[in-house]
Amino acid sequence: MKAYHVTIAFKSLAAHRRKTWAIVLSITVGICALVLVGGYYEYSFWGLKESLIRSQYGHLQIYPEGYRKNRDTDPFLHEIKNHDVLISLLERNRDIRVAAPRSRALALANGSPVELWGVDPERERELFTFFTSKRGSGLASGDTGVCQMSPLLADALGLKINDIVTLAGVRPDSQLNAITVKVQSLMGSYAEEFDRMVVVVPSSSFLDLFGTDMVHEIAVLYRNDRDLSARRFALQNQLIEQGWETDIAVWYEQAVYYSQVVEYYNGFYRIVLTVVAVIVFFITAATMSLSLLERIREFGTCLAMGTRKRTLVAQILNEAVLTGIIGLMAGAIVSFTIARVINAAGGIEMPAAPGMTGSIRVFIRFSIQAAAFSLATALVIPALAVMVPARRIMSRTIVDLLNE
Repeated sequence: MKAYHVTIAFKSLAAHRRKTWAIVLSITVGICALVLVGGYYEYSFWGLKESLIRSQYGHLQIYPEGYRKNRDTDPFLHEIKNHDVLISLLERNRDIRVAAPRSRALALANGSPVELWGVDPERERELFTFFTSKRGSGLASGDTGVCQMSPLLADALGLKINDIVTLAGVRPDSQLNAITVKVQSLMGSYAEEFDRMVVVVPSSSFLDLFGTDMVHEIAVLYRNDRDLSARRFALQNQLIEQGWETDIAVWYEQAVYYSQVVEYYNGFYRIVLTVVAVIVFFITAATMSLSLLERIREFGTCLAMGTRKRTLVAQILNEAVLTGIIGLMAGAIVSFTIARVINAAGGIEMPAAPGMTGSIRVFIRFSIQAAAFSLATALVIPALAVMVPARRIMSRTIVDLLNE
């Protein structure tokens, strides 16, 4: 649109302000719905992703070659050799925030099967920053004879903070061993499967129980999650060149639950977007049709004075697009304000989804997909809504229009 086209369209909308405000209001409400629903889903997906990365996986996981295939049958068959050297090499990379070594094996906690993780407490604390609940003090460097588990597992074992739990396991030499540790902290994540099984102890306690401190995994946390596949490929080549035989996985390759949740809820998200778009279309179409019908004599007068039909159609389209832009701006301002209020109030309390341990608070997060859909809705729907009534009006004769 040229400047004078915009001016004419704006004056025409101002002259019919009652219908204009009705159209703008319908578009504004639609944009608010799209942005807020999109922000809700965006935060839900982001929160689930971050909870898995910052409680279990990190961005990349480095295993010894063959470990993932045999870890359930013989967890001590493979280990990362010279893991201290490898960790030092990784943490010299400025893009890497922390590289956390882990030893993993099956054990019994008060007679119940669990997966025991032996960790470096300081590095693990840097990685494990996304949890739903926390009681007690987390593991710290120098701690011995203590453990950390989820409230869900503690309830299943009948334990609470400062209770003693007996850990039993089979050493690599097939000898049975047991130690006692104190429950020092209860920290819950979003993943029920993880919370029901994992007990975390300092690497010194893992050594006391199993007689070995071999490292089975190094969880690598980057400062951002960009280009993880490319980073995995580059890191794999670097380690091969330096003699390490490793198996590197990206977090989402192991988080099958995350992919299932995103795929499942994306279907609902698309349905909601489609329903909102359809509602906005019909409301806008009905309001614009009424507005155009009230202006039939105006159009007949313009045609009688020599204005071409395509010029009038272009003017109607300009008005529709300008209305959409105004509605988009108003919707963006209103939805941003509502989102700020919701976030400042502490989010929206939501019940636990399937596979999660507890209820969560959902905030509104900017969604590129919702923004793009809102832009398309604001610009395309008003233009489509006026096409049919404009075509019907322009198909009539000048006499019919003037006599209406």
